[in-house]
Amino acid sequence: MTELLLSSRIPSGVIDDFDLVTVDGRLLLCAGDGSGGCTWDPAADRWTEHRLDLPYRPEDFRAMTGHLPAEDDDGYRLYSVCAAVVDGRIVIGGGNYEEPFAQWDLATGAVRAHARNDDGGTGKTMTVRLDGRPHFIACGASAHMWDVERPDAEPVPLPGSRDTVSGIAAGTVDGRPSVVIGDWDGDVLVWDVETRSVFTDFRCPVPVRDLGLATLDGRTRIVVAGEDRLVLGDPDTGEWEWDGPVDRGSIGFGEEDEEAEDPITRMDVGVANGRPVAVTGSGEGRVCVWSLDERRLLNGPLTPGHKGEVNAFRIADLDGRTVAVSAGHDRRVLVWDLEGE
Repeated sequence: MTELLLSSRIPSGVIDDFDLVTVDGRLLLCAGDGSGGCTWDPAADRWTEHRLDLPYRPEDFRAMTGHLPAEDDDGYRLYSVCAAVVDGRIVIGGGNYEEPFAQWDLATGAVRAHARNDDGGTGKTMTVRLDGRPHFIACGASAHMWDVERPDAEPVPLPGSRDTVSGIAAGTVDGRPSVVIGDWDGDVLVWDVETRSVFTDFRCPVPVRDLGLATLDGRTRIVVAGEDRLVLGDPDTGEWEWDGPVDRGSIGFGEEDEEAEDPITRMDVGVANGRPVAVTGSGEGRVCVWSLDERRLLNGPLTPGHKGEVNAFRIADLDGRTVAVSAGHDRRVLVWDLEGE
């Protein structure tokens, strides 16, 4: 049984995205609240706001957005967020659909690095670890991968852009350190980190809303959430399985040519109790947990869920237990115990 451990009201409003970091053994949620950055300490249920410096001159800001920063502007607005810890300090990255990607020292609000002015606004962002080191992937006019530990290094270009990329994951595919990218049209490609090139791409049977990587039966599988279902992809063969509704009884499902009534909006993939799982959130706030090796619903819809769209999901370790953390349009953060039986 997946139990609700914590529920917290977001004091500054709706969180559109967040990331999780661990500092001195303490899990922290890092997010953008529309006027800068914020953190939430679940152990103390404490929210802290952080002002972030503008990475551009006012005239550059006006060229990008069509207006100057307001005098009472509290900082850079983050609607897409990634975060990592470097030398004991939290680095937060992100942007919004009008303003390019940047990254900051969260404690001071100082800018560490930022995209060019002409890179356009920011879409999907993600923190990935390659060879044990953190990298930020951000999608503007084009997608780039940033080495978080080297803010002066030029970002590496990747396929895709803010208007296409909807899911990002990283891991080892076919023995190669890889980044997997999915888009709204259902295209999935695997990018080799060492050669900096695409070594395989294939078509998913559903538009990609989110994706992750899981190890099933000793082999890497791509897990895609799209419409009202989950599908598993084999990067070696390009074949897909489990192409069906994930939950007929609780998630709206019609004929194939009908639009899903309550599509999945967010997903994360991890391991709980030794088995690979996915957690999903929907447009109407339904939260479900799936056993990937058994290809079945494990728990859900969980109650009490979110009242409105689920905006973000992460699986993490909290005090030695595997948990799922979600943020919704109802201005709440929920923490679920994934190890309950």
